[in-house]
Amino acid sequence: MNIAVIGTGNVGRTLGEALSSAGHTVTYGSRGQEGSVAASLATADAVIVAIPGDAVPSFAGEHADALTGKVVVDATNTFGGGPLHSAAAFAPGTRYVRAFNALGWENFENPVFDGGVADLLFSCEESERKTAETLIRDVGLNPVHLGAGQYDVLDGLFFLWFALVNSQGRGRHLAVKVLL
Repeated sequence: MNIAVIGTGNVGRTLGEALSSAGHTVTYGSRGQEGSVAASLATADAVIVAIPGDAVPSFAGEHADALTGKVVVDATNTFGGGPLHSAAAFAPGTRYVRAFNALGWENFENPVFDGGVADLLFSCEESERKTAETLIRDVGLNPVHLGAGQYDVLDGLFFLWFALVNSQGRGRHLAVKVLL
């Protein structure tokens, strides 16, 4: 799969490297590299957005045509009031997935805990589920689908993770395992 990773910080770089290692063709788009965002979107089957949350509306508006019909994975968190997710920023026709936002990047780099693979909860429409599950598995995590439109529920998991990391002194390499 051709994957555009928009953002070259810890989250974007770690996800891109994992997906490249799994055999995907990964291109990076960054505001620091003139034309790289448009070029990476042009050939992408899927797009992972890993930029600051407050930059997503501008990005989504500027590249709305290029994002139409593509699976767009929102790995961002917008702080300062309102939802953490950016679902409303993307134009109709964008195949929106909410994933990779509720754990630290360290967990994408090393997704194994006590010999077991961590779960990554995600939300999307059923039509995007297979692609999302492939991306999550290829990063090394076990995908757990919450269903469609469960973005706020998933964002609550981020707050739980953040509280455990900061108040419990457990460090950022902390993940979740769902037992069914």
